[in-house]
Amino acid sequence: MNKRSGHIDDKILLRFLLGETSGDEIQQVQEWLELSDENQKTLDNYETVWAEAGKLTPNPVAVDTPSVWKKMSDRIDQYEEEQKSTKTISLKSRFTLISTSIAAAIVVLFGVYQLLIKQPQQLMVASVEEVLHETLPDGSNITLNSNSNITYPEKFAKNERRVKLNGEAYFEVEHNPEQPFIIEAEDAFVKVLGTSFNVKAYENSEIEVIVTDGLVQLFTVDSETMDTTSILLKAGEKGRISNENRKPIYVAESIPDELFWMDYTLIFTDIDLKKVFGLLENYYNIKIEVSDERIYECRLSTIFSNNSIDDIIEVIVATFELEYTKENNTFTIKGDGCAEKNI
Repeated sequence: MNKRSGHIDDKILLRFLLGETSGDEIQQVQEWLELSDENQKTLDNYETVWAEAGKLTPNPVAVDTPSVWKKMSDRIDQYEEEQKSTKTISLKSRFTLISTSIAAAIVVLFGVYQLLIKQPQQLMVASVEEVLHETLPDGSNITLNSNSNITYPEKFAKNERRVKLNGEAYFEVEHNPEQPFIIEAEDAFVKVLGTSFNVKAYENSEIEVIVTDGLVQLFTVDSETMDTTSILLKAGEKGRISNENRKPIYVAESIPDELFWMDYTLIFTDIDLKKVFGLLENYYNIKIEVSDERIYECRLSTIFSNNSIDDIIEVIVATFELEYTKENNTFTIKGDGCAEKNI
């Protein structure tokens, strides 16, 4: 830096805004700012243009360089028209020098940011008609339902693990308190440290999250006020973001077959056997009859995962001290109803 002229390398100022300057460079900036009020105004101008051009997210995206330059150039011209009294070199001239000195295809702030911080390659897994299984770079496992896709970086950032989901997927996330796992689904976000849960987020549909293990935060961010609305979901709970107000809410009803698509999982929580038998008939293409209508009043609480229909019937009759016979695809459940201790 030439103290007499008050000149400082623009690239140092950009690194200063990014918080990536060395100790010597920070001192250079501080000394440069002390030389005149105009220098402070110049730095403020950089910050103004930076903010107006578009705030960077934790995962920068590719930028249409010509359109960004035009937008930046127009805004700088407007700003300089309002600040005609400034005696420093125009911001437009400064940015032009930066863009030509770094690379012809990399210009202004976003270009410099992309140059200093290499963006990891984005990968996508998509399913059409079948369920797919994928292991992410951190060791987390996902099961992707049909007509769904997920996008994630080849290497996660140091401070977070962020993916984008369109459709439905079941996540088994590796625990890492230093690197939270975040799922973007349209305007909703799911944040966890390590747990198992299901996210349903098809385009233009309500977003639903079911937690099977651990703790999950479901939240939205208002694009205008930047206010965050969130709920915490623990194992066995369900949350939803409605299409009406896009706010997360708790969902009281339990739907036993919501995870059946993944691994034939059925979760029954105090469900009467009439509903249980109806689901089993639907999914296993069988018929279930009872010798006594009171059997339907028995209420079941258990989880079946990838079980055969014979195994499921065995568990049910053993739980309620019943019996059964089987002929072709028809099961007949026999008994006097639920034993009082099992109601």
